Amino acid sequence: MSVFKKAESWQLDIDRYLNRVIPASPLHKLPTSVSRFLGYRREQKQDVGNVLGAFWSLVGAFCGLAVVAAVFNNTEGIQRHAPPAFIASFGASAILEYNAVRSPLGQPRNALLGHTFSALIGVGVSKLFQLNSDYEKIKWIAGATGCAIASAAMLLTGTVHPPGGASAVLAATEPAITAMGWFFVPLVMWGATLMIIVGLFLNNIQRQFPIYWWTPLDIGRAKTKDIETVPNGRGGLERKETEEEQRYDQPYEKIKITGAKVILPEALSLNKDEAELLERLRERLRRRVYAERVEKNTDNTDLSSGRSSADFTMVPTRSEGARSNSESSRSGK
Repeated sequence: MSVFKKAESWQLDIDRYLNRVIPASPLHKLPTSVSRFLGYRREQKQDVGNVLGAFWSLVGAFCGLAVVAAVFNNTEGIQRHAPPAFIASFGASAILEYNAVRSPLGQPRNALLGHTFSALIGVGVSKLFQLNSDYEKIKWIAGATGCAIASAAMLLTGTVHPPGGASAVLAATEPAITAMGWFFVPLVMWGATLMIIVGLFLNNIQRQFPIYWWTPLDIGRAKTKDIETVPNGRGGLERKETEEEQRYDQPYEKIKITGAKVILPEALSLNKDEAELLERLRERLRRRVYAERVEKNTDNTDLSSGRSSADFTMVPTRSEGARSNSESSRSGK
């Protein structure tokens, strides 16, 4: 039991190592007409309403699955292996890639690698169980084993894609797919790629897909020439905010500290240590302002004020409308 207790804090983050060598995104260098259909936006916008979203998810699911089925059923090299008309797991992928387009589970890395790893594991497990002459009676165990291993592998590699679990199960339990053997792996890769290509075209007409290609975090070490710049209004250039910075640099999602108070986002709660840290920073700012005023022989602020508790100095962020109403009422008084 102590082993499981110790394991609670264990964390394997392969991105910590991979992100150092993966090159930074070059999409901002491409023409807008091209980068748009690769998911790049200079400014992040909210997704469309669910009515329009339902329309595009309907069109996307139909077109995505139809393209995959058409290619599979009309390619001689694929038909030699007698695949089923549809690989059922792609139906679940269609929901993530054309409906929940902002879900991390449906981004290209997850969709492609999640399916690929799962198919690879599913076929491998199936091959091992087929060494038993009575495979038909135990293939359900092979399906469960393949799905379980695929689930763990996807989590550890940051490629969780729920439909991938179905690919692992199909590799062991669907006779037509089991008979295909290792050919099922590249077939799944090709199908997942086709669905992503359809998504790039349809999802970017009024929405955005993908939100990211590999990870929402910064990757690689961008060279100076690769950093996007914009005019600064003084005839020079300044660094443009990255997509990551734009995503989190939103109004009322910031902590603002002044000498008088600490302003927090409405839904953010703090523990005792965090509150004390912010209060110490506020107090330092207050003393600094006070010292500057003394030097300039301005009106002194009462340094012995009893406001040293975070309970009195931390206030939630209010909407712009509520703020203006509050200021109006004070000015009326």
